[in-house]
Amino acid sequence: MSDHQTPASLDEELAHLEGVCQRAAQALSSSRSVRETVTLAEVDVPHHLKAIASVKVPTLGRLARARDMRVEEVVREQLESLSREYSEVVAGRELDRLKGVDWSVLRASYPDIYAKALRQANLILERKRKR
Repeated sequence: MSDHQTPASLDEELAHLEGVCQRAAQALSSSRSVRETVTLAEVDVPHHLKAIASVKVPTLGRLARARDMRVEEVVREQLESLSREYSEVVAGRELDRLKGVDWSVLRASYPDIYAKALRQANLILERKRKR
């Protein structure tokens, strides 16, 4: 006879999903890039739980809002880092690196934030050129 595992009860599966979501939310608070933030917030919800997970797992709903707020915070920190940089050349290279590596996710998922961040970054570089 084959060795069958007893399926976990629905409550146990929902509790497990809640734990996964809470760990993801905690990891979001220490993310350092937009790409990392978006990746950390991706939680796989089992197919049979999708219909009830949004109601029974409160952290799942809060995870998307926490991700969005953290993305904005990370971008703000990146722009502050650009403005603190003394050299215009180094700041320009850092902006190019951000656009290529990190902000591609921002451009795809958050086009409004991307446009605003790009405008602010270009203003920062322009101020550095005038110095």
